Amino acid sequence: MRNEYLIEMPEDVTEYFCEVVLKRDWPNSIHVYHFIKNAIAWKRGQCTALSCYKLFYLPDDIENGTFIGFLSRPEKDYPEVIVTYTSPGNEEQFQRVLINTHLIKWRNKPLFQAIPSTIKNIVCTTIEEKGLKGKLYSNAVLKWIPADTAARLDYEVPSDVYIDQLAVENIEQIYSLWAHSDVYPKSDIWDTVRLNIGFGVFSRDSRELLAWAMCGSYGGLSTLIVEPNYRGRGLGKLIVMAVTKEMGQSGITPHALINMKNNLSLSLFKSVGYMKIPEKYPYILVGDSDTSNSFDSSGP
Repeated sequence: MRNEYLIEMPEDVTEYFCEVVLKRDWPNSIHVYHFIKNAIAWKRGQCTALSCYKLFYLPDDIENGTFIGFLSRPEKDYPEVIVTYTSPGNEEQFQRVLINTHLIKWRNKPLFQAIPSTIKNIVCTTIEEKGLKGKLYSNAVLKWIPADTAARLDYEVPSDVYIDQLAVENIEQIYSLWAHSDVYPKSDIWDTVRLNIGFGVFSRDSRELLAWAMCGSYGGLSTLIVEPNYRGRGLGKLIVMAVTKEMGQSGITPHALINMKNNLSLSLFKSVGYMKIPEKYPYILVGDSDTSNSFDSSGP
């Protein structure tokens, strides 16, 4: 039996890994940086998270940045989320680790979330070597804005609405309109609402929730939704600005993974001041070898 390359990352190591190793590749490492930060925050939280993070690294070679993180939830019908990273130029080591690690339950069909372009082909070919197929779930664009810039954002709230924190009683409404409820379970929203930044735009007259966004389980802005009857009134931009400002004031670099075909959201975030990282960040679902629409690792 082969030895395992990776060990679980102690909490006292995460600070060095994030602030030194990952910051060398900033802003390309934003996604994994805040995935780790969110994992630590949820472990320390006053409320117990339903979700479970596991963070793994190479203890004898931390400087090269090889990392695999897992996010599992109690709902068994949903895929385990896997986040991968290695420092630029270290792809060969990452490939050896990915092929040989015992930590990934390949047959349980996990979701590789926002894979960096430098290791996209390694993930895809490894899936094939395991006798499986990778199905492209989404090609994402990563947009971000510096925390100090975000903290200085200013916006006006129309007189007929107000902004307030999201609450547990809003979870059913939020989840019912979430486009990604096919791969992310309700517990993801439950934990996010209780443990992270999340705001809604509410009607002053009816107290109805009209629009919302939050800092999601991956550590970035997510779940931006405006109720269909209230679209076209600027509520989406308003709530993005509110959450972005709060994230910046909390020391979080606001960032968002947006489907590259979602031109409306891409334009909205640009209007707020978000910058675009040129690479695509594919989400790949592992499936059986006969899975249709398998991901072409040679593609763009």
